[in-house]
Amino acid sequence: MDIAVNLGLVVIILGLTYAIMSEGLWGAALIFFNVLFASVIAFNFYETLAGLITQNAGSWSYGYADLVSLMLLFLVSLVLLRVTTDSLGPTMIRFPLPVYHAGRILFGLGAATIATAFMMVAFHTAPVHKKIFGVVGHDTKPPFGLGLDHRFLAFFQYTSGYPFSTYDETAYDPFGEFLNKRVFDPEGRWLIDHEDARPFGEGWREEAGSSPGASPGGAAGAGGDSGLSSSSGNGPGIPGGTAGAAAGLAPTNTGF
Repeated sequence: MDIAVNLGLVVIILGLTYAIMSEGLWGAALIFFNVLFASVIAFNFYETLAGLITQNAGSWSYGYADLVSLMLLFLVSLVLLRVTTDSLGPTMIRFPLPVYHAGRILFGLGAATIATAFMMVAFHTAPVHKKIFGVVGHDTKPPFGLGLDHRFLAFFQYTSGYPFSTYDETAYDPFGEFLNKRVFDPEGRWLIDHEDARPFGEGWREEAGSSPGASPGGAAGAGGDSGLSSSSGNGPGIPGGTAGAAAGLAPTNTGF
Protein backbone atom coordinates (compact mmCIF):
# COMPACT_ATOMS: atom_id res chain seq x y z
CA MET A 1 0.00 0.00 0.00
CA ASP A 2 2.91 2.30 0.74
CA ILE A 3 4.22 2.13 -2.81
CA ALA A 4 0.72 2.67 -4.19
CA VAL A 5 0.28 5.89 -2.20
CA ASN A 6 3.68 7.18 -3.27
CA LEU A 7 3.08 6.35 -6.91
CA GLY A 8 -0.41 7.85 -6.74
CA LEU A 9 0.98 11.16 -5.48
CA VAL A 10 3.62 11.17 -8.22
CA VAL A 11 0.94 10.54 -10.85
CA ILE A 12 -1.14 13.42 -9.46
CA ILE A 13 1.87 15.76 -9.56
CA LEU A 14 2.75 14.76 -13.13
CA GLY A 15 -0.87 15.05 -14.28
CA LEU A 16 -1.26 18.51 -12.77
CA THR A 17 2.09 19.55 -14.21
CA TYR A 18 1.01 18.51 -17.70
CA ALA A 19 -2.30 20.38 -17.37
CA ILE A 20 -0.66 23.57 -16.09
CA MET A 21 2.10 23.44 -18.72
CA SER A 22 -0.58 23.76 -21.39
CA GLU A 23 -1.12 27.34 -20.20
CA GLY A 24 2.31 28.30 -21.51
CA LEU A 25 5.04 30.07 -19.55
CA TRP A 26 3.03 33.17 -18.67
CA GLY A 27 -0.10 31.23 -17.72
CA ALA A 28 1.85 28.62 -15.73
CA ALA A 29 3.69 31.36 -13.83
CA LEU A 30 0.40 33.05 -12.90
CA ILE A 31 -1.10 29.73 -11.77
CA PHE A 32 2.01 29.01 -9.68
CA PHE A 33 1.67 32.25 -7.73
CA ASN A 34 -2.12 31.89 -7.52
CA VAL A 35 -1.79 28.42 -5.97
CA LEU A 36 1.00 29.57 -3.65
CA PHE A 37 -0.90 32.54 -2.25
CA ALA A 38 -4.23 30.69 -2.13
CA SER A 39 -2.67 27.92 -0.01
CA VAL A 40 -1.10 30.44 2.38
CA ILE A 41 -4.37 32.39 2.70
CA ALA A 42 -6.36 29.22 3.32
CA PHE A 43 -3.98 27.91 5.94
CA ASN A 44 -3.79 31.27 7.69
CA PHE A 45 -7.54 31.65 8.19
CA TYR A 46 -8.95 28.12 8.26
CA GLU A 47 -8.98 27.78 12.05
CA THR A 48 -11.03 30.97 12.42
CA LEU A 49 -13.56 29.80 9.85
CA ALA A 50 -13.65 26.30 11.36
CA GLY A 51 -14.42 27.82 14.75
CA LEU A 52 -17.34 29.76 13.28
CA ILE A 53 -18.65 26.63 11.59
CA THR A 54 -18.57 24.53 14.76
CA GLN A 55 -20.20 27.30 16.80
CA ASN A 56 -23.10 27.68 14.39
CA ALA A 57 -23.50 24.27 12.75
CA GLY A 58 -23.52 22.07 15.85
CA SER A 59 -21.67 18.95 16.89
CA TRP A 60 -22.13 17.12 13.56
CA SER A 61 -19.60 19.50 11.99
CA TYR A 62 -16.79 18.92 14.50
CA GLY A 63 -14.99 16.28 12.47
CA TYR A 64 -15.26 18.10 9.15
CA ALA A 65 -14.90 21.81 10.02
CA ASP A 66 -11.13 22.02 9.46
CA LEU A 67 -11.23 20.13 6.16
CA VAL A 68 -14.19 22.10 4.81
CA SER A 69 -12.64 25.39 5.88
CA LEU A 70 -9.29 24.60 4.26
CA MET A 71 -10.78 23.52 0.94
CA LEU A 72 -13.36 26.30 0.82
CA LEU A 73 -10.85 29.04 1.54
CA PHE A 74 -8.36 27.57 -0.92
CA LEU A 75 -10.85 27.28 -3.77
CA VAL A 76 -12.40 30.71 -3.23
CA SER A 77 -8.96 32.35 -2.95
CA LEU A 78 -7.71 30.52 -6.04
CA VAL A 79 -10.72 31.59 -8.13
CA LEU A 80 -10.47 35.22 -7.01
CA LEU A 81 -6.73 35.33 -7.65
CA ARG A 82 -7.15 33.69 -11.07
CA VAL A 83 -9.84 36.19 -12.10
CA THR A 84 -7.69 39.07 -10.87
CA THR A 85 -4.50 37.97 -12.61
CA ASP A 86 -6.36 37.18 -15.84
CA SER A 87 -7.83 40.68 -15.74
CA LEU A 88 -4.50 42.38 -15.05
CA GLY A 89 -2.52 40.29 -17.54
CA PRO A 90 -4.92 39.04 -20.21
CA THR A 91 -2.31 38.78 -23.00
CA MET A 92 0.37 36.13 -23.21
CA ILE A 93 3.95 37.38 -23.39
CA ARG A 94 6.33 36.06 -26.03
CA PHE A 95 9.51 34.38 -24.81
CA PRO A 96 12.45 32.74 -26.59
CA LEU A 97 11.54 29.11 -27.28
CA PRO A 98 14.02 27.50 -24.81
CA VAL A 99 12.91 29.90 -22.05
CA TYR A 100 9.28 29.25 -22.89
CA HIS A 101 9.53 25.47 -22.57
CA ALA A 102 11.83 25.47 -19.53
CA GLY A 103 9.69 28.05 -17.76
CA ARG A 104 6.36 26.35 -18.32
CA ILE A 105 7.78 23.04 -17.07
CA LEU A 106 9.33 24.69 -14.00
CA PHE A 107 6.26 26.70 -13.01
CA GLY A 108 3.93 23.82 -13.88
CA LEU A 109 5.86 21.43 -11.66
CA GLY A 110 6.05 24.02 -8.87
CA ALA A 111 2.31 24.72 -8.92
CA ALA A 112 1.50 20.99 -9.05
CA THR A 113 3.81 20.26 -6.12
CA ILE A 114 2.31 23.01 -3.95
CA ALA A 115 -1.24 21.94 -4.77
CA THR A 116 -0.42 18.30 -3.94
CA ALA A 117 1.30 19.28 -0.68
CA PHE A 118 -1.73 21.35 0.32
CA MET A 119 -4.04 18.43 -0.50
CA MET A 120 -1.91 16.14 1.69
CA VAL A 121 -2.05 18.58 4.60
CA ALA A 122 -5.82 18.89 4.17
CA PHE A 123 -6.12 15.09 4.41
CA HIS A 124 -4.43 15.25 7.82
CA THR A 125 -7.41 17.29 9.10
CA ALA A 126 -10.02 14.83 7.81
CA PRO A 127 -11.86 12.45 10.19
CA VAL A 128 -10.25 9.34 8.73
CA HIS A 129 -7.90 6.58 9.89
CA LYS A 130 -4.97 7.73 12.01
CA LYS A 131 -2.75 6.27 9.30
CA ILE A 132 -4.13 7.89 6.15
CA PHE A 133 -4.66 5.22 3.48
CA GLY A 134 -3.23 2.86 6.08
CA VAL A 135 0.33 4.17 5.76
CA VAL A 136 0.63 7.96 6.10
CA GLY A 137 1.26 9.22 9.63
CA HIS A 138 3.13 12.08 11.25
CA ASP A 139 6.48 10.36 10.75
CA THR A 140 6.11 9.36 7.09
CA LYS A 141 7.30 11.56 4.25
CA PRO A 142 5.46 10.76 1.04
CA PRO A 143 6.10 10.60 -1.80
CA PHE A 144 9.32 8.60 -1.63
CA GLY A 145 10.82 10.50 1.30
CA LEU A 146 10.19 14.01 -0.07
CA GLY A 147 7.76 14.82 2.76
CA LEU A 148 5.71 17.40 0.86
CA ASP A 149 3.32 17.86 3.79
CA HIS A 150 6.24 18.50 6.18
CA ARG A 151 7.76 20.97 3.74
CA PHE A 152 4.50 22.86 3.30
CA LEU A 153 4.18 23.24 7.06
CA ALA A 154 7.81 24.36 7.28
CA PHE A 155 7.22 26.93 4.54
CA PHE A 156 4.08 28.25 6.21
CA GLN A 157 5.85 28.53 9.54
CA TYR A 158 8.67 30.43 7.86
CA THR A 159 6.18 32.90 6.38
CA SER A 160 4.60 33.46 9.81
CA GLY A 161 8.01 33.98 11.39
CA TYR A 162 9.66 36.23 8.81
CA PRO A 163 7.80 37.80 5.84
CA PHE A 164 4.44 38.11 7.61
CA SER A 165 5.62 38.11 11.21
CA THR A 166 3.62 39.53 14.11
CA TYR A 167 5.50 40.52 17.25
CA ASP A 168 4.21 39.35 20.60
CA GLU A 169 6.22 39.57 23.83
CA THR A 170 4.31 36.59 25.22
CA ALA A 171 5.06 34.38 22.20
CA TYR A 172 6.31 30.88 22.98
CA ASP A 173 9.28 29.57 20.99
CA PRO A 174 11.01 26.55 22.60
CA PHE A 175 13.70 26.47 19.91
CA GLY A 176 14.58 30.16 20.18
CA GLU A 177 14.53 30.66 16.41
CA PHE A 178 11.76 33.23 16.13
CA LEU A 179 12.14 34.83 19.57
CA ASN A 180 9.24 37.21 20.26
CA LYS A 181 7.31 36.56 17.06
CA ARG A 182 3.92 34.91 17.01
CA VAL A 183 4.85 31.96 14.85
CA PHE A 184 2.83 29.09 13.53
CA ASP A 185 3.16 25.95 15.72
CA PRO A 186 6.51 26.65 17.41
CA GLU A 187 6.71 23.12 18.89
CA GLY A 188 6.31 21.29 15.57
CA ARG A 189 3.28 19.32 16.77
CA TRP A 190 0.70 19.90 14.05
CA LEU A 191 1.04 16.53 12.33
CA ILE A 192 1.28 14.69 15.65
CA ASP A 193 -1.76 16.41 17.13
CA HIS A 194 -3.88 15.81 14.05
CA GLU A 195 -2.90 12.15 13.93
CA ASP A 196 -4.01 11.84 17.56
CA ALA A 197 -7.28 13.62 16.74
CA ARG A 198 -8.28 11.39 13.84
CA PRO A 199 -10.93 8.99 15.18
CA PHE A 200 -10.23 5.63 13.54
CA GLY A 201 -7.54 2.99 13.85
CA GLU A 202 -4.26 3.07 15.73
CA GLY A 203 -1.62 5.76 15.56
CA TRP A 204 1.84 6.12 17.05
CA ARG A 205 0.44 6.40 20.58
CA GLU A 206 -1.46 3.11 20.45
CA GLU A 207 1.43 1.35 18.72
CA ALA A 208 3.86 2.59 21.38
CA GLY A 209 1.53 1.49 24.16
CA SER A 210 1.16 -2.01 22.73
CA SER A 211 4.85 -2.56 21.97
CA PRO A 212 6.75 -5.14 24.08
CA GLY A 213 8.09 -3.63 27.27
CA ALA A 214 5.96 -0.51 27.00
CA SER A 215 4.86 0.95 30.29
CA PRO A 216 1.20 1.68 31.04
CA GLY A 217 1.98 5.36 30.51
CA GLY A 218 2.65 4.74 26.83
CA ALA A 219 5.67 6.03 24.97
CA ALA A 220 6.81 8.38 27.72
CA GLY A 221 7.08 5.62 30.29
CA ALA A 222 7.66 6.21 33.99
CA GLY A 223 7.43 9.96 34.09
CA GLY A 224 9.61 10.30 31.01
CA ASP A 225 8.91 12.52 28.03
CA SER A 226 9.17 11.16 24.54
CA GLY A 227 8.51 14.54 22.98
CA LEU A 228 5.25 13.21 21.54
CA SER A 229 2.87 13.74 24.41
CA SER A 230 -0.43 15.43 23.61
CA SER A 231 -0.72 19.21 23.69
CA SER A 232 -1.33 20.71 27.08
CA GLY A 233 -3.32 23.57 25.63
CA ASN A 234 -0.88 26.13 27.02
CA GLY A 235 1.02 26.69 23.80
CA PRO A 236 -0.27 28.20 20.59
CA GLY A 237 -0.68 24.64 19.35
CA ILE A 238 -1.04 24.09 15.49
CA PRO A 239 1.13 23.34 12.65
CA GLY A 240 4.86 23.00 11.93
CA GLY A 241 7.71 23.33 14.49
CA THR A 242 10.78 25.28 13.63
CA ALA A 243 11.39 25.34 9.92
CA GLY A 244 13.57 22.28 10.44
CA ALA A 245 11.13 20.52 12.73
CA ALA A 246 8.24 20.90 10.33
CA ALA A 247 10.39 19.55 7.53
CA GLY A 248 11.34 16.54 9.64
CA LEU A 249 14.85 17.79 10.31
CA ALA A 250 14.61 18.65 14.00
CA PRO A 251 16.48 16.80 16.76
CA THR A 252 14.98 13.42 17.59
CA ASN A 253 13.48 14.57 20.89
CA THR A 254 10.91 16.68 19.02
CA GLY A 255 9.19 13.63 17.62
CA PHE A 256 10.21 14.28 14.04
